[in-house]
Amino acid sequence: MKKLLVACGLFSAVFIAAQTSHAQPRPYTPEKGSPERKAILDAVRKFRKAPNEVYTPYGFNVMQRWAMVAARDPNDLEVDTEAFEYVLRKTGGSWKVVDQVSNIEGTDPNKEIKRIRRKYPSLPAAVLDLKVE
Repeated sequence: MKKLLVACGLFSAVFIAAQTSHAQPRPYTPEKGSPERKAILDAVRKFRKAPNEVYTPYGFNVMQRWAMVAARDPNDLEVDTEAFEYVLRKTGGSWKVVDQVSNIEGTDPNKEIKRIRRKYPSLPAAVLDLKVE
């Protein structure tokens, strides 16, 4: 009986360790001033053809070579809606904007997210779940 309890205890410990090692990764926000954050925001600048714009994102997720950045238009801070929400993918060593959530009045943001998820099935859903910084 004692051997059975020890075996069950070992099995439980191995099972818990295996579960923990396969936990789903979570998106993160690159640190301000980090090379990764700069590379992603430089890709946004390139896409917007605005090399000198400075952004203060209110939402920024990175996970598994995917990113989503949301920020207000730095040229019109009086605008009460978000200026952009871009989805980026890292290919090779560089980031590139691959899509954006439309913020045209009357557009359903939930439908936009579903459209993007259908278009990019490898994009982790958590990347699109922006938390305000």
